[in-house]
Amino acid sequence: MKRRLIGATVLVSLAIIFLPMLLEHEPATLKPVPMKPIPEEPERNFDSSLLQDVPPRNPITELAAPADKTTATTPAPAPVKAQPVPEKTVVAKVAPKPAPRKASKVPAKPKKPALPKAAPSGWVVQVASLTSRENAMQLVRKLRKAGLDTMDPRQVTVKGKRFYRVQVGPEISRANAEKHLTLIKRVAGTKGKVMRYP
Repeated sequence: MKRRLIGATVLVSLAIIFLPMLLEHEPATLKPVPMKPIPEEPERNFDSSLLQDVPPRNPITELAAPADKTTATTPAPAPVKAQPVPEKTVVAKVAPKPAPRKASKVPAKPKKPALPKAAPSGWVVQVASLTSRENAMQLVRKLRKAGLDTMDPRQVTVKGKRFYRVQVGPEISRANAEKHLTLIKRVAGTKGKVMRYP
């Protein structure tokens, strides 16, 4: 009851503060903002000589090529002699053209698609599948206390029922995973099952 009175008081006080502001204030009318006139385009003197095709300058060829006396008006600096680079002769092997094949009646075999590379995998020992997460976590703690590398319970759904799988591993080889079976039987009291992971 006390909370209702406090809530009602807060609502009434908010209405007293904000309602007069909403009712007394006239809506502001938007005045159009005068636009500035667009300035005229400035005059430009266009120089068509800028459009001539001029080959790009290559400073290496200018230095290596001797200066032409008829076109040079200023004395050119002494040309730099380029060191000749010994050229290696490359002999290209040309494969002989294959003889034209006659059309055979055997249809071409379709190419097999490339198989995707296998993802890294390992081996685990499935200790149990329990319906209770709490029981699965107790079993995981028990196995870890015994020194086994145990994963957290993984939730799976089989035929509409939810299970929590307790697994030890993963191990790189099946033999390493099978070594854990005797200790698992002693600690958990169940016979583990070696499975491929993931």
